[in-house]
Amino acid sequence: MKKSQTQVLQWARRVRDFLVEHVLRSDLAELTAFRQQLDQLVELLTANAAAQEAITKQALVQTTEIKRLRASLREALLKPIIRMSRTMKLEISGTDITFTLPAFDLDNERLAAAADAMVTALKVVGPQFVARGFASNVVEQLGNTTQAFRDAIDQRSAQVARRTGTTAAIKRDTNHVIQLVRVIDTLVRPVIENNPALLAAWESVVALPRSPKAAGVVVGTLAAAA
Repeated sequence: MKKSQTQVLQWARRVRDFLVEHVLRSDLAELTAFRQQLDQLVELLTANAAAQEAITKQALVQTTEIKRLRASLREALLKPIIRMSRTMKLEISGTDITFTLPAFDLDNERLAAAADAMVTALKVVGPQFVARGFASNVVEQLGNTTQAFRDAIDQRSAQVARRTGTTAAIKRDTNHVIQLVRVIDTLVRPVIENNPALLAAWESVVALPRSPKAAGVVVGTLAAAA
């Protein structure tokens, strides 16, 4: 959640708490309805902010897992097989084959595809590697690691998509909160205009902080901003 959005959320909580603490006598049913809407938006923003933070942490964990699996796939599995293949004559269906180590900076999808191709080849020539000391389940190891690598990539992509959706929802609801409080402000002022102390307290609460990019100061009331 951006700093400016966090400021709006904290500000909206203060406005909501003021309205809850001070039972304003008003004949306008809209004021009660708008206050309830504000409460719902505050809760929704709070939940989405927590979800966004959790998703970000999960994506970082998944990124670390992708790096670990990538290293395991290329360095611990593919590289030894390819080094050994240089000392061997390998054929599939009467055609000589040569294994090549994927480039270090090859993207994840292409690395996974190269590993898939190796699995396919080893299903034919794997026994020759086992005869030279490789584990009897070398094909299974490579296949399982490749699948885990793909799963980690897919999970991180899903997390990024979820974070994008949550970020969009936060932006939408933040703008809605500002608009809603502007409406509430126009309803509250006539009710408390004859109570200077309460009006001053309200003006202090309803003042929306500017984004640091705007000026780094606090603006006046919403009425003035509108």
